[in-house]
Amino acid sequence: MTATTQDNKSRGSIHTFVRNRYFYGKLLDVFHFELEQNYLNGKRWLLNRMVIGYGVLCGLDVRPAPQGRAVVVTPGAAIDRCGREIVVPRSTDPWVIRSKPAPDPTKPPMPECDDYVHLSICFRQCESDEVPVSVDDCGMATACSASSIQERYSLEVTDGKLPEIDLTSSVPDFMLNGRLNYTALVESVTRVCPDMPPDCCIPLANIRLPAGSDPIQNSDIDIAIRPIIYSNDMLLDMMLAMAGDLPARVRGGSNKRFQGRNLCPRLHPATAPDKRRPPPE
Repeated sequence: MTATTQDNKSRGSIHTFVRNRYFYGKLLDVFHFELEQNYLNGKRWLLNRMVIGYGVLCGLDVRPAPQGRAVVVTPGAAIDRCGREIVVPRSTDPWVIRSKPAPDPTKPPMPECDDYVHLSICFRQCESDEVPVSVDDCGMATACSASSIQERYSLEVTDGKLPEIDLTSSVPDFMLNGRLNYTALVESVTRVCPDMPPDCCIPLANIRLPAGSDPIQNSDIDIAIRPIIYSNDMLLDMMLAMAGDLPARVRGGSNKRFQGRNLCPRLHPATAPDKRRPPPE
């Protein structure tokens, strides 16, 4: 059973996991090595999907290409709806966006959503690095086989305009009489156990189609329809903003807080070691 087959098999409801039990003299073959990988990947993807959520982690901006009627996606990372990590290490090649169809005078005008397409990013696995096969296990003359699986991505353009992100709470009675309604929270967790969605891709932007062959402008791209993942640092920022003016305090945070600053600040004078004095014996 290959890793791809196992991935497709586990796309149903929540399932239990199987891991290797090692003992002296155990024969380790392809099945058991893949069992190890599928166990670790499956557990991580389950936690991503159930605990962290899905959406863009950072980057993945959609910008007009320097030339032509196309867009590029900047480097970044995301977690798809199935809990799998998507990493874009460098800006993508220009992705061509089709032209807006000419209006047909014999037909009624097209609705506004027909003037749009939306761009999504999807998790993909690609077999690569072929090597010679030294053992023929089934009598098949196989000269080479892929020795690794690269975790990649693909971009997809779909007709239509996606709606805005729903910002209403899924637990409307979260607060009751000025106190946390714990019963409502328990019921919201207990009553629903989300299944694996049929489409795991993450939408990145709505793109309005300019007339004719005009190039796409920044004003034609709407990235506000993308889901994002709320990190702990972002949640703390939101709470501080809603709480109003609070005294400044020292706290941890992500590396984005140090952009443009020294990532290794000097020690505070009160705690910096005095290099003039010899260390105690």
